[in-house]
Formats: sequence, structure tokens, C-alpha cells
Amino acid sequence: MDRLHGEVPTRHGRVCAWFSLQGVHPKMHMNYPWKMPLIGRSIQEANGRVIHKWAMNVPVSRLWWGLTDPNALPQWLGTLTNGSFTSGGEATIRHAENYFCTSQILECEPEQLLFMTWKFPDEALSKLQIKLAQLDESASLLLIHDGLGEDATSYLPGWHTHLLYLEDLLLGHPRSMSEFWSTYEELREI
Repeated sequence: MDRLHGEVPTRHGRVCAWFSLQGVHPKMHMNYPWKMPLIGRSIQEANGRVIHKWAMNVPVSRLWWGLTDPNALPQWLGTLTNGSFTSGGEATIRHAENYFCTSQILECEPEQLLFMTWKFPDEALSKLQIKLAQLDESASLLLIHDGLGEDATSYLPGWHTHLLYLEDLLLGHPRSMSEFWSTYEELREI
């Protein structure tokens, strides 16, 4: 397994983290000096899969709120313009002016699982799965995005950037969306 050791830019300073290119790093339970560490990120180019694993120092209920609440979403992902996160439903999120992602909610178990399709007009249909679990006083998040094809290389730093924004939101210090693309560019380099 190829491994990179890099620094993750956060509002709270730069913090070391491990990343793997072909699978989640075996040191999945390392302790980091920040509250919501990236435990591992990987890309599997053969099947267009991106994986992120985080340990978050918030209750799983707070994490679920951040992932699904219409007031929270614009601060880290995009604006919910239609629908809701319920099994069998549909949700449309505006990521930029006139640029929408439409998702069919395949499975939704509050505070445990969100599994949905992911479709932008200029991309192939893919599937996004987010699993949550309570760990003592913190929560874990496992994000698996499948079927991205060649887009997986841009989605790896993209999801990393979005999750950093989610981190700051949950800690009560939302970032300005004007910093999104510069953060993304930094994360492309590691």
C-alpha cells in the first residue's frame, strides 16, 4: 500500500495526518491533537471509489444534524432546494449558481446511515454512503463514494474539503465559503 504523510490545513493550525492511496491506512485509531481528526482517506481508481474516515468529537446526533439539516447544509455542502433526507425520497442540493446535484435517498437511518445516488448534470450517476457510529464521547463517520470513474481524483480532495467545513460548523466556527476553493487546491497537493 502506498502511503503519504501530509499535513491537513485546518482553521486551528496545521496537523499531521496519514493518507493512503489504495486503501484505508492500517493505523485507523491514531490519536491526533485536534478534535475531529481525519483517520484515513483513500482512492481506488479501478472502481472510482473515494473513502474518508473521521473520528469526530461531537455526539452522533450533532453530526447527523450537520449532515442533513437544511440550515446546516449551506455552511459545508450546498443549499437544499427540494426534498428531504428520508428513505425513498429525493433531495436536490444547489452547489453553485445553476449547478444542482439530485439524489435519490436509497436508505436513511437517522444517526446511522445515509445511502443515496449522486447526480450532477455533467457527471455519471454515482452512489454515496455515509455511515455513523457513536464511540464513547465521539462519533465516527465513514464516507464511501462509489462509481465516480475518473472523477474520483477530484472528489478525494473535494470531500476532504467539505468535511473540514463540516468540522468547523459542528465546532461552532463555520468557515467562509469564499475559502473553499483555496482549501481544495491545498488538499489536491497532498
